[in-house]
Amino acid sequence: MKKILPAVFVFFALVSTEAEDISPFVMPSARAAGFGGVHAALGDDFFSLFSNPASFTGITRQFSAAEISVSIYGPVFDILDRVAANNGSADISSLIQRPQDFGAGIDLGGPIALGLVDRGFGFGIFNRTTVDASVRGLTIYPLFSEEVFMVGGFSFRVLEQENHFLDLGFLGKAFYRGVLDLSGSIIDVSEITKQASSAPYASQFGIGLDLGIRYTFANCLTLALAGYDVYSPALVTRYAEIADRGAGGKQVYGTVTPRLALGVLYRIQNDFLDRYISGAMVMLDYRDFIDLFSSDPRNPVLNLSLGMEITVMEILRIRAGIADALPSVGFGLDMHVLTLDVAVRGKELGDNPWNNQVLALDLGILFRY
Repeated sequence: MKKILPAVFVFFALVSTEAEDISPFVMPSARAAGFGGVHAALGDDFFSLFSNPASFTGITRQFSAAEISVSIYGPVFDILDRVAANNGSADISSLIQRPQDFGAGIDLGGPIALGLVDRGFGFGIFNRTTVDASVRGLTIYPLFSEEVFMVGGFSFRVLEQENHFLDLGFLGKAFYRGVLDLSGSIIDVSEITKQASSAPYASQFGIGLDLGIRYTFANCLTLALAGYDVYSPALVTRYAEIADRGAGGKQVYGTVTPRLALGVLYRIQNDFLDRYISGAMVMLDYRDFIDLFSSDPRNPVLNLSLGMEITVMEILRIRAGIADALPSVGFGLDMHVLTLDVAVRGKELGDNPWNNQVLALDLGILFRY
């Protein structure tokens, strides 16, 4: 183990940065949003397809039929402050003029979320729609994307001795994304829709690989290392206009930005607490070691995440966490066939703490059996 970890770090540090960077293919999760984001050591449900492929071994059959997971973010507090400063007036011009740019957006996962995770095996097919809009002055620059991706992999228990368990896993993926780049006046939204047919368009098609290591002691302490998009090459085709699709656009190669996360999870076991709650756990992660080696890294504080979840009567789950140096809270209702998750959190759009924070609202409606 002492030799494996340094080798993994070196491998990730040497990943080529010459190709065009592509954002990862993941599903939004209101549950994860409530306790500080995805944690590498947590792998207890279908979403382990995106947290750590080494966790499949310990999951009893869970089938996903569909889901709607939506995350909406924007400068809510900034707008409310400006409304108050203008005596309740919501004049758009006065609200959006500010020294720095700001952003808003929506991330919608589903309704396609079909798959299965069961005792060492996991697969899934998903669709996702995103809109990320940056605003400068009275001009808005929305970036629309629609994507479909498929994942599948295995995990293996390589050590099982008394209270010590070690699992390894891998996850393959294939993906397609279409991206439409627009711009227009924030006051006249119809201008944006009129330009859609002549806006630049790009398609991204490729494959990828995730790797994971997970060590558990006495079913209470878990240490995990997860490599997301260890190598995920893609063919990017750019067209001057969306109408030119299929007419031989400019092709370049890209890679999905790799990430390496280290996580710790502790399940609280106490006779007194067990009388009142079904379970409790705390989690601590550093989410992206590779970013430390990039030419323009984020502040390392932003990659730390802390979370906790308390389950009451196996139905109600209460969550809290910190990610991007901002707090998050949430709750979930597990009704067996239907699961409802809600979260409110801060989201940092800049590269330093409290530089350009916005408020995010997350909602998940999951149909899992």
